[in-house]
This record gives sequence, structure tokens and C-alpha cells, in this order.
Amino acid sequence: MKALITTLIALVFLFTAPAFAKGPGGTGKGSQKREHIRTHRGVMEEKAGDKAVKIRKMEQKRLKQAEEKSKEAKKGLEKQREKKAEQVQKELGKGSEKGQEAREMRRKWWRFWEKGE
Repeated sequence: MKALITTLIALVFLFTAPAFAKGPGGTGKGSQKREHIRTHRGVMEEKAGDKAVKIRKMEQKRLKQAEEKSKEAKKGLEKQREKKAEQVQKELGKGSEKGQEAREMRRKWWRFWEKGE
């Protein structure tokens, strides 16, 4: 019986001794975890800052591309309007006299502000 109790005490001491060996002097696992957490937080904050910069750059690039596309679209519309304004009505000489007169008096839809004769 004494051997059993001695063995149990020895086992308990064997397993608990390493926990007391490091002591509360700041060199134990607790301080290592705190330091790890601090460095991890620093790294994560740095990564978050990098991501924010990348997101801002991507957004600026997207806005610039959208602006360029809208400028190109405006140029295309202006060219189309010029072509329409220069177009001659092909059917002016066709049809009855009354129809010809009506076509001659007709205005283009984009010139609605001009006064007709």
C-alpha cells in the first residue's frame, strides 16, 4: 500500500513539476502566447493596410477605365450625329408632288428647335 501511494505521489510530482519550473517570471508559455498574439496582430494590421491600399488602387483604376469608356462612347455618338446631319434624304425625288413637298419641308428630329419655313 505504501508503495502504491509513493508511486502516485511521484507520478503527480513528475507531471506537475514542469509547470512550476518556468515560474511566474514572464518566461512561461503565457508570456510566449501574449508575445505571439502581439506579433500576429501587428502582422494582421499590416496585411489589412496593404489590402486597403490595393483596394483603393483597384477602385481608382476601375473608375479611370469607366471614364475612358464613357468618353469613347460620347465620341461615337458625336460622330453618328454628324453623319446623320450630313445625310441626304434619298427619296426626295420620288413619289407624288405632294409627297415630295412634304419631304422637303420635313426636319430632322434632332433639329426640332429650328424654325420651319
